Amino acid sequence: MTLLLLLACAPKEAPPETTAAPRPEPPEVQQTELVTSGSLEERVSRWPADLAVFYGGEHKGSIETCGCPKRPRGSLARQLAYTQASTDANPSTPTLVLHGGYWLEDSMGVDGELRPDVPVMNRWMLRGIEATGFDAINVTFQDLPGFQELEEAPGWAVSANVAATDGRPAPAPYRILDKDGLRVGVTGITREDITFVPTPDYRVGDPVEAAVAALQEMADQVDLLVLLAFRTAEEARLVAEQVPELDLVIDTAMHRELYDPILVGQTLWLRSHYQTMRLGELRLTSSDGAITAFVDRKIDLDPEVPDEAGLAAISREARGELEKIQAELFGVQ
Repeated sequence: MTLLLLLACAPKEAPPETTAAPRPEPPEVQQTELVTSGSLEERVSRWPADLAVFYGGEHKGSIETCGCPKRPRGSLARQLAYTQASTDANPSTPTLVLHGGYWLEDSMGVDGELRPDVPVMNRWMLRGIEATGFDAINVTFQDLPGFQELEEAPGWAVSANVAATDGRPAPAPYRILDKDGLRVGVTGITREDITFVPTPDYRVGDPVEAAVAALQEMADQVDLLVLLAFRTAEEARLVAEQVPELDLVIDTAMHRELYDPILVGQTLWLRSHYQTMRLGELRLTSSDGAITAFVDRKIDLDPEVPDEAGLAAISREARGELEKIQAELFGVQ
């Protein structure tokens, strides 16, 4: 499939010239796949890869499905069932599990604070995340009302442009992960914005400046560089122009359609699906610190995908506790 070029306005000033060493040719797209039916085993790809990247975003404090009345999709239990089936079918392929952001709920109550059921949702979300095995999750401006309630920052939480005052939990600027000898550096950025619930102990800085600094700091230490971009498409494009070593951008911004992957320079650009109703799966090969070929897949997490048993049990327990609180809060029996 022919790669599409990113259509976007040029910056007012040309990006700084770089002196980076020449990179290999841009990757070849083997194919783009949308998987909407079939058993779990039939949906799993066996395309040979050096790394399988599973990606999504915007769970918004819910470990369950989207709640749609017809063919509800999503849920961490289905995601884990799929990633486990893929790993079982491809035991020699390491995996990387990423989240583009907005993983905590931030709804405000009548008192101007988080709605009473929201901390409970977020507590169960944290438990679900740990069970799913995420490697890196972007902390966005919409996560901060819930994030400030944590006693400490989880090790998988990253953000290049979210900073906290002394004593407050803060995400790491980036993570470096070793995947069977392939070293992967991951950072994230969020749009500069605010939520209804104030977060005075946090500052969201310039995403371009922060991402460039984090990526450049990692560049000599890793084989692949990944940027998680939450509602910052234009900023991420500027970052890609300034950091030619950047291999992959995962763009999270309520995308509901199927998008082909694109190239921005030599950076591969993917879009996650809203609420991870479709799980993204990038299977890639690499050489000399660059992606050389790949398959980008979107897998519907619909009722044909079974729940992973452990997470299904967590989900039932969470639902029981939330229903009691929400019945009192909303008068729902």
